[in-house]
Amino acid sequence: MSRSIGSAFGTQLTSGSLRPFYAIKMNFTSGTLLLATTYADLVIGGNTYLGSGHILNVSPITETSDTKASGVNITLNGLDSGLLSAGLTEDTQGMVVEIYFGLLTTSNNADTIIDSPYEIFSGFIDSMVLQEDGDESKLRFAVENKLITLEIPTDRRYTDQDQQNLFSG
Repeated sequence: MSRSIGSAFGTQLTSGSLRPFYAIKMNFTSGTLLLATTYADLVIGGNTYLGSGHILNVSPITETSDTKASGVNITLNGLDSGLLSAGLTEDTQGMVVEIYFGLLTTSNNADTIIDSPYEIFSGFIDSMVLQEDGDESKLRFAVENKLITLEIPTDRRYTDQDQQNLFSG
């Protein structure tokens, strides 16, 4: 998917000091979880993304010229019991996830977001796996691209009965 970027964003991409981040929006039935791969909270579009740099990991995001669904894994580790229990009781399959890519710069001793972060991935949660060891618990979300819906076969036919179910009369 082609994207246009702002001139300030492009300039920062070619500069010697690059401070990228991901912002992740996970929509659940009980509410929206907003996380960023930074250590400080970020305000993007009026929403506060929690700085989760030490507990959040995003697998590489691939994009191809083929019409193909590529997924991504999001891992949350070192979770507190409240977030962990919410993750275990929540029905997560099919919930929408959006991942944004942005750049930071420092001005007046404060981090500033350059332009607007760009949406680089949007998809649905396929599965959530809890991984535990003696020291910590991890939640790993397997997220599939929205293109995965193209692989689901339709059960519609062009028979008279099938059309009557859609349009009686």
